[in-house]
Amino acid sequence: MGKRLLASLRVAFSLVCVGASLILGAQWFGYMPDAEAIQSSARQKNCETIAIQSVRQISERDWVALRSTLQALVDRDTELMSIGVRSEFGTLRLDTGHHEKMWNPTTGATNAADKAKIPITLNHRTWGHMEFCFRQSGSNSFDRLLSNPTVQFVGFYILAGMFAYTVFVIRMMGVFSNTQVVPDRVRQALDTLAEGLLVLDGSGRIVLANQAFADLVGVEADLLTHKRASELEWVADDVAESGYPWMHAIEKSELQSEQMLRITLDDGSQRIFSVNAAPLGKDRTQRGALATFRDVTHVEEHRAELERMLSLLRSSRDEIERKNRALEILATQDSLTGCLNRRAFFEKFDSIWMQAKANDSALACIMVDVDHFKSVNDTYGHHTGDEVLRAVAQVIRAQNESDGVVCRYGGEEFCVLLPDMDIETALIRAEKIREAIAAIRLDDPEELRLTASLGVSELRFRSHNPQELVNQADACLYVAKREGRNRSIVYNASYSIIQDTEKILEEDKHDRVDIPFQAVIALVSALSYRDTDTAEHSRRVADLCARAGEGIFDPAERYILEIAGLLHDIGKIGIPDCILLKPGKLTPEEWEVMGRHDRIGVEIVSGSFECLKLTEIMANHHAFYGGHARDPELPIGEAIPLAARLLSIADSYDAMVSDRVYRPGRSHEEAVEELRRCAGTQFDPKLVEHFIEKISSTRAIFATGAIALRKQNALAIGSHVQALVGAVSNQDITELQTQAIRVASLANDFQLTDIANVAVSIEQLAKTEDATWVALLRQSYDLVDLCRSTQSDFLKRSLERDAEQVNSQAK
Repeated sequence: MGKRLLASLRVAFSLVCVGASLILGAQWFGYMPDAEAIQSSARQKNCETIAIQSVRQISERDWVALRSTLQALVDRDTELMSIGVRSEFGTLRLDTGHHEKMWNPTTGATNAADKAKIPITLNHRTWGHMEFCFRQSGSNSFDRLLSNPTVQFVGFYILAGMFAYTVFVIRMMGVFSNTQVVPDRVRQALDTLAEGLLVLDGSGRIVLANQAFADLVGVEADLLTHKRASELEWVADDVAESGYPWMHAIEKSELQSEQMLRITLDDGSQRIFSVNAAPLGKDRTQRGALATFRDVTHVEEHRAELERMLSLLRSSRDEIERKNRALEILATQDSLTGCLNRRAFFEKFDSIWMQAKANDSALACIMVDVDHFKSVNDTYGHHTGDEVLRAVAQVIRAQNESDGVVCRYGGEEFCVLLPDMDIETALIRAEKIREAIAAIRLDDPEELRLTASLGVSELRFRSHNPQELVNQADACLYVAKREGRNRSIVYNASYSIIQDTEKILEEDKHDRVDIPFQAVIALVSALSYRDTDTAEHSRRVADLCARAGEGIFDPAERYILEIAGLLHDIGKIGIPDCILLKPGKLTPEEWEVMGRHDRIGVEIVSGSFECLKLTEIMANHHAFYGGHARDPELPIGEAIPLAARLLSIADSYDAMVSDRVYRPGRSHEEAVEELRRCAGTQFDPKLVEHFIEKISSTRAIFATGAIALRKQNALAIGSHVQALVGAVSNQDITELQTQAIRVASLANDFQLTDIANVAVSIEQLAKTEDATWVALLRQSYDLVDLCRSTQSDFLKRSLERDAEQVNSQAK
């Protein structure tokens, strides 16, 4: 007890000394208030106040009243001993008590803390001053020291602090003495931890291993003691990359966190640990390290599985994106030559035209036509003709790659747009193109020589729109052909022979029917991938046209009509997904965008096939028999091509009997009644009755569209592939659940049990709170795979059947 008390007194004395030093230091630096300075300042202000109040009585020489006032002040203030009023000549005019003795100016300097002297001014001149004597705080220096507030505070702190600190330290030392732990208790405490833990000495040897670490590595804790931690079966690659974290903690005296290490167990399996290590001991006297080991094997396995599934889904997404890019190329580029098609060309032309007009800059146009191309096809075959077009396109694109826009305008015609180029430079460019085409040599046939006729125009010839600029260059081209071909002609307004030449060439093209069905299949495949509902609708419309065309058209015309049915909605490739695939009704603004698909489809067909009849059907199948203010430029009545009138009836009929998301399909009888109601206004009355008669015999197939619609529902499942992949890739569980519900509904309609079961499983799993993305990814990948297989299978069978039917009818 005595040693504890003595030790406590020493600690308390040290703490008191530190505290007193801090207080005195604060006093030294002026952080504690100076009581004497405060008292002196208060006295000074009080004296100045008394002097100011006495000025009036001094000026009036009312010495009796002034003496009474000053005496009252002295009697009231125990610190104030006397007051005196002295003129500037040293005469004491008034005083209280024994002021003269107390002031005693002849004894030398006085203590400024006990006396105060305030000047008195009358009429802007010094009259004298008022003297004040205050009681001294102590009779000697020691008394003054003891009366100092700071000294009193330090004294109290020392006495009270010695007592309080002594009691506190004694109690704390008693607590520490009573709660000292032994190594067994340390081990027991550390064994309760769920994470593995090692205590290591400065050389990395294990001093203590808790039970959790022993269980993780499969070695008894006692066998681990005194063994180097680095001698365990750690995977060499992990150690070679970053070393042992506990050794870094010992050597660098730095905390090491979240370092991954793998260890091989006796059974050959591996476990993955997240290791944290902290140094033990003070700086420069490191005694070891404390390392914790968190088993993250399952987490890492799940992460690896998640990455694998995401990689597979990204591959599927990339495949879909590649197909979408292919669709975009199909919609904007000519498949044979790689040049822009007419639709994409005129979209770009419009922006370049407006920019040229706004900047008042030059804009040239060159039309290129391969001379005697029809004879090339007739002599060497269409394969050679295709090779010629590819070679010509390659030459034209090479000549205009840096500053021009190249379009396959139709057949063997190409159009080149040259921004910021005047007519002289454009003519030079045209000559280079002509010479490059003349230099083309094919491997087979080697003897084939090519020439081209070119027409050149520019904005200076006052064209009012892009089409007029192209027409000017086209007129020059025909003049070049009339004058012997293989030359370049600049536009001149006097050319009048162009219209006759153009009519002859158009009639020659009109007589040709060249529709490669493989190209048709490619376009339908592209449309089916983009929107299976529209593709299936087009297939049914083609079937209706083929059946209703019997007795009206010859086989060749029926073939063209059926192709028109397959391709009448091909322009929807160019409509944004948000509108094309919208499940509900479209807004007026969206209908306006959707209405552009007719023009896009005409441009695709006219750029892909050299068949004016097919183009005419595509361009006029929306014309109303009785005319409509919406399309005043379209023909009316008998002026509408017969095939276009029949296609319009078949298109409307299938649209009525087919189911939509926002409404069920009508019955055959209701559709027939609607056709007859619109006969004479929208439809040709005679053709309506002919159509009804033809399809009534096949009503089981076409009356309600049941068979086709069941297939349509199955194909529609594939349209959700991209949305499903996107939801999983973005880990959007709400969108994933929505897509799964849609797929399940469609699959149940078509009795696709496997797809429906997987979709329902995903939807139910997504609802649970403990749903993991690993499980969702696995099932989602299975669903994506099933959907893709279903889509591919149905599309393949549909296209094969269509090809057989159309080929047999074409024959």
